[in-house]
Amino acid sequence: MNLLKHVFVFLLVPLCLLGQTNNKLIDSILILRNLSTDVSISEKERFDYALKSYSLSNQTNIDSTMARSTLNLAYTYLLTGDYENYRKYSHKTLKLSETTKDTLMIVKANHYLGYYYHNNTQNDSAYYYYYRAQNLYRYLNKPVDEAYVLQNMANIQESEKDYVGCEKNAITAIKLLQKAEQNDENYKSLWALNNILAVISERLERRDEAISYYNKSIEISKKINNGKIYYLNTINNLAYTIEGQGNLKRALEFYEELANDKQLYEIDTKLYVIAIGNVARLKFVLNPEHAQESKKILFNAIRISDSLDDTINEMGNYGFLADIYNKTSLRDSAIFYSKKLLEFATITNSNSERLQALKLLGELELGKTATQYLSNHIRLSDSLLKNERKARDKFTRIEFETDQIIAEKEQISKERLIFLLSSIGLFVAVLLIIIIINQRSKNKQLRFNQIQQEANENIYNLMIDQQNKLEEGRTQEKKRISKELHDGVLGKLFGTRLNLDSLNTKTTTEAMETRDKYLKGLKDVEEEIRKISHDLSNDFVSESNFVDIMETLIETQAQAYGLNFSFDNNTSINWELFPNKTKIHIYRIVQESLQNIYKHANATTTKISFKLKNNVIFIAIEDDGNGFNVSKARKGIGLKNIQSRVKDMKGELKISSQINSGSSFEIMIPQEKTV
Repeated sequence: MNLLKHVFVFLLVPLCLLGQTNNKLIDSILILRNLSTDVSISEKERFDYALKSYSLSNQTNIDSTMARSTLNLAYTYLLTGDYENYRKYSHKTLKLSETTKDTLMIVKANHYLGYYYHNNTQNDSAYYYYYRAQNLYRYLNKPVDEAYVLQNMANIQESEKDYVGCEKNAITAIKLLQKAEQNDENYKSLWALNNILAVISERLERRDEAISYYNKSIEISKKINNGKIYYLNTINNLAYTIEGQGNLKRALEFYEELANDKQLYEIDTKLYVIAIGNVARLKFVLNPEHAQESKKILFNAIRISDSLDDTINEMGNYGFLADIYNKTSLRDSAIFYSKKLLEFATITNSNSERLQALKLLGELELGKTATQYLSNHIRLSDSLLKNERKARDKFTRIEFETDQIIAEKEQISKERLIFLLSSIGLFVAVLLIIIIINQRSKNKQLRFNQIQQEANENIYNLMIDQQNKLEEGRTQEKKRISKELHDGVLGKLFGTRLNLDSLNTKTTTEAMETRDKYLKGLKDVEEEIRKISHDLSNDFVSESNFVDIMETLIETQAQAYGLNFSFDNNTSINWELFPNKTKIHIYRIVQESLQNIYKHANATTTKISFKLKNNVIFIAIEDDGNGFNVSKARKGIGLKNIQSRVKDMKGELKISSQINSGSSFEIMIPQEKTV
């Protein structure tokens, strides 16, 4: 017991130490992660902390810990502008978290990957990961995060001209944010979403609806801290829509409000360039006499855009100049700026500006050149229409395919679960069947043992009864003989003694000697007969039944098997102290041993002895036969029966045997345990 205790402690200590080591390692990882997000330290230090936490996490081999540190490292790469490593470690996070089925990590990894592909204008991949993230945020009941993802999805759809899908996602996102806590971040998203809806309405020529959304954006911009830039952007967009309605003067007033704002140039120079460009364009449209002033404003706008490397606004202002020169009949300048517009549109892949440039050049150029530009314009226009039709279906298809993939995964998971549960059920059923069969077998064996025990008891009792009857017959016969001796012989001898006693009257020397001689002889005979009679009257066999039974068994078996035998019983053994069950076991062991000697040993002599040493009964059974291999013989049924009986008596069995040197069985039975 003490040894087992020491072994347990020996095993427990390393396990405790291992647990403590892991806890310390995880604590270190958590500290390093927190440091990597501390904005009060340098970017390099934060990156180093993120890298160390990632390295330590890999030492734990715990997927959930590794996933969190990997995502943290991916975010650090994003902050440093290393987008490729940002993508790489976001994918690693997704793989690790899918292994552990950590839904929170899965949704964050999908969100990160959506942002990466969105930032790289890979809209199909971006939408795929955003859509997965949106579904998981909904599953996790995170409405604000879901709204942000829907906003990004709507932006992608707007750029791809999937206006129906864009409108659906934007409205869903607005509803989610309206129920959430109202703070700056949520206000900014609500502002952007209303602007997206306004832009879509404008492009679908639902301008009253667009103006309504812009007015909502203006109201939201006033709730944002330092939200003037949001307000000014909305005014610019609103002016464009009002212009589309044909109210050019009102639109010009809005553009001039922007251009005259003293802070706009500092706050958002690009928006300032847009504003002055639109002022120049509308002044010319309203009054062609403002052509010179408009061109001057546009050249200033182009100069500012060029200094900012703002290709988009520079391209737009080239388009305005080309239009002014065309309408003022300055053909060469119109062609020059139309080509500049086409050049920038090609670089920036701005299809609407390319169409504008190709149309202008088709009108301005002559002959085949003009025809070529017009043909290119038609081809591009047709291509864009086809792409728009495809785009309208593309994101619906992505959603459908993603849902289908998710559904298939869920179905596979369900099938695996069903298979696992079925396997467990089948295993349990088989196990129960085996247990039931085994239990029934044990019950049968137990019942058989009980029946066998009862049979042995009955056999032994019958043997005892038979022996008792024999002894009773012997006792009765002895008593009868004793009675005959006492009543018959002794009576006669007593009469003779009396007759002889009468000779006492004779006084001759010879008569007296004869008389004394006979009298003495008669007295001796009388005493001897009385002693025999007394011995025969005693029942001295009351405690000798078991030994007699064993002697009978050994003698009968030895004669039947043609064996010479000797049986030695220690008379100090009180067999009355042993229960019948033990005596039956000993009887059967001796019987089985004699049968084995006859069947297998080819012996001529056997010796059996019962001895008592230190309250232990030693039963020895020896033979001079062939001997056997003890290790192989242990598999025999007869030997197993002997071993089983010895075990039932809480005894011990020792077997010794050598080939051609005979065998011996020694059985030790503690007397105190059998009482």
